[in-house]
Amino acid sequence: MEKTFRQKIITYYTGVAKKNRLLKYPSFAGMFVTLVFYYIGLHFLTNGKRYASMFFVAVFFMSSCSFSFAVFAERTGFTGAQETYSAIVETSDVSLAVVEPVNPVVEEILEEGNVVTSEHDGDAETFTLDDLLEQHGHDHKMGIYDGTAGEQPETDTETDAEFAFDSSDWRLVLINKQHPIPADYDFKLGTFTSGMRCDERVIEDLLLMMQAAKKDGLNLVVRSPYRTSDHQEDNFNDRIKSYMRQGLSYMEAYKATSTVITVPGCSEHEVGLAFDITSDSFIELKQGFADTEEGEWLEAHSYEYGFILRYPSGKEYITGIEYEPWHFRYVGREAATIMKDEELCLEEFWDKCL
Repeated sequence: MEKTFRQKIITYYTGVAKKNRLLKYPSFAGMFVTLVFYYIGLHFLTNGKRYASMFFVAVFFMSSCSFSFAVFAERTGFTGAQETYSAIVETSDVSLAVVEPVNPVVEEILEEGNVVTSEHDGDAETFTLDDLLEQHGHDHKMGIYDGTAGEQPETDTETDAEFAFDSSDWRLVLINKQHPIPADYDFKLGTFTSGMRCDERVIEDLLLMMQAAKKDGLNLVVRSPYRTSDHQEDNFNDRIKSYMRQGLSYMEAYKATSTVITVPGCSEHEVGLAFDITSDSFIELKQGFADTEEGEWLEAHSYEYGFILRYPSGKEYITGIEYEPWHFRYVGREAATIMKDEELCLEEFWDKCL
């Protein structure tokens, strides 16, 4: 009868130990290690299908929860990325014990008109141009505002092929669910006497844009500029609690919240580059702002001052955030012009130009 692999290993190492006493203990150690690896390999061989299933479930869960599937599909040219992603999110019944059945109230809560606010506080302060000019129009302490607000800035007309972009450029830092704020990212806050704070390098273009709008008879209002990580976390948790009070489970509330408020540590507000901008006649952060004169003006002219509509309609499956016609992000005039002309969101711009 032919010996098993285990018997052959034992016989071999025992024979070596008997022939040479000096190799007794090394032989036993070698036999032990060989048998351990043998049984580990045998375990994975006999349970291969089980581990493969667990692996694919984990990949599916991660892709459907973090929007990374859609980004992957876009980068690899997978056709039907938006439709496929939507189908996964809407029909998935994968359960990992803590995930409860889909609650039918989720879709109702996320319908346009029910999402009243996004990444901001319900009672957040608002800042008009006059508020901001209180310091910069009459006081040059920060040495930035030079009184040229209202003049049309010169925009760079070069194409992306002619202009070299650098991924280390602070204006182009990519911050989203898949790309948290870099640990070494550094910036200096500029603070207005009105109390508003943001990256000081953005102030001049922000003032120029607001002054240009006012010259056209429109009064822009800034709310939710820079906020701390703790502030962002409070906003996120408050929204989860709000959804849970409406009947959602924690997991459903977390998923719904992540589509309207960026996960703490992944928000552009935390580095002072993002602004929620509305008007004095339309203060609320609702999608209806897009139909106001101010919303249309920002959509048409913000790029001239280096700002982009960060979460545009139709790009939700890439950005992972609902359409927010009030949320503007500073990227610099050259990049903003390209994104405007080619209808790119920041993630697509990175894939194309960086």
